[in-house]
Amino acid sequence: MPHFDLVIVGAGTSGMPCAIEAVAAGAKVCVIEQSDRPGGTLHVSLGQMSGAGTRLQAHAGIADDAVAHLADIERINGGTARRDLLHQTVPRQGSTIDWLMDHGFDMDPSCPAILHLHEAYTTARTYWGVNGGLSVLKVVQPLFENAMAQPNASMRYNTHATALLTEGGRVTGLSLESGGTQEHITANAVVLATGGYGGNARMFERLTGRPLVTAALATSTGTGIEMGQAVGGRLVGADKYLPTYAGIPQTAGGETVLWRHMPALTPQQRQPWELHLAPDGRRFVREDTPSVDEREHALLALPDLHFWCVFSDTIQRAAPPLLPGWTKEELQDAWSNRPDFVTADDPQALALATRMDPTHLTSSLTAYAAACNGDALDPMGRNHCPMPIAGSGLRAIRMHGMVLKTPAGLDVTDRLEVRGDKGIIPGLYAVGEAMGGAALSGQGFVSGMSVTPALTLGRWLGTELGRSLSSHFELGQQL
Repeated sequence: MPHFDLVIVGAGTSGMPCAIEAVAAGAKVCVIEQSDRPGGTLHVSLGQMSGAGTRLQAHAGIADDAVAHLADIERINGGTARRDLLHQTVPRQGSTIDWLMDHGFDMDPSCPAILHLHEAYTTARTYWGVNGGLSVLKVVQPLFENAMAQPNASMRYNTHATALLTEGGRVTGLSLESGGTQEHITANAVVLATGGYGGNARMFERLTGRPLVTAALATSTGTGIEMGQAVGGRLVGADKYLPTYAGIPQTAGGETVLWRHMPALTPQQRQPWELHLAPDGRRFVREDTPSVDEREHALLALPDLHFWCVFSDTIQRAAPPLLPGWTKEELQDAWSNRPDFVTADDPQALALATRMDPTHLTSSLTAYAAACNGDALDPMGRNHCPMPIAGSGLRAIRMHGMVLKTPAGLDVTDRLEVRGDKGIIPGLYAVGEAMGGAALSGQGFVSGMSVTPALTLGRWLGTELGRSLSSHFELGQQL
């Protein structure tokens, strides 16, 4: 039975840097990856990162430090994240950005910046590459592959970890399955870097009570979390779900969203010309509120996390594009064939087609028209009221709250040791989304507090475990 100092399950945003550092420290490392390539969610992520005190900030004359960064995080999420874990990652995140730059990261020239896709920081400390998450992968993958080519490393793609092995309450290895073949391997420590469950509708609905609409990879199945639970690990963070505002599934009634198809709903980038109406036809949010968090929490209050974005033919011609990432052919097909893209000649017909209450819909349109015409204040306090939604050509698109990062995960100590109701589970660690997105973001979306902590804590954990376990490996020994 093969034995390793350290087995890392998952070659994604946290698993790759964990392996890089553990191998460099001399530990005998095996990485298990269920797909045929490394990178995980970096293949679909926008790759937003954050860090204070970076060289890029200094060059731009921006004074910043980890204390200010932490204060901003807790302002945004209302103090709902794990402060002890934040103290582990936030002071190190600036160095992570510098590390990427040292290895040729293709930073977007507008960075560092204040980003408004999430609730904004007060200081420019958000970063992203010109190709989003792929820019991060472009740096980390060669370092990872070089580490895996070392004599003290082993890489297994297309391999599923099916269960943790235990003895006397301690995790001692893994059961694996590859190509129909079952195998056991043993280890002094196992790191679950398996990501979240944004591709697992069953698990998502069980933990949130909501239907899944997702931009996550299909391989985000939550298996690492479930394996940790099976040996006594405690699940935390399920109560901190917050939807991203908002997406349009690839197919009507489907669960998968493409980032390219995301509507332009951020007022700092495009002021709204449309109304956002709950399924009953009432407005539920001030569409031009500068607070992303306000919009997200308003959407969370809707039972099915969907709403109708309502406008008119006149607005479609006059306004900046609502769907800038859609091709002309895709839009023509959607308006012709999709039941979630609705056209109607009048409010009564629109209500019938969307199942909105006609009285509520008419009232919403009438009150907004009065605000546009200067006859009354907008009832939701909206300031940008360019023109009424009226005339013979009315349109509505059904939009959904969606998920990329999932909130629940395994409870860990500030040393990333998995723990349960009976205490720490020896030999088992979790990092990245396997410990839950809510651990570091709380019930809020905080710029750069997914990718950067995964890289940062992955590197830190790999270094710590590599140093403590490397005595079991003699340099030059072949696996």
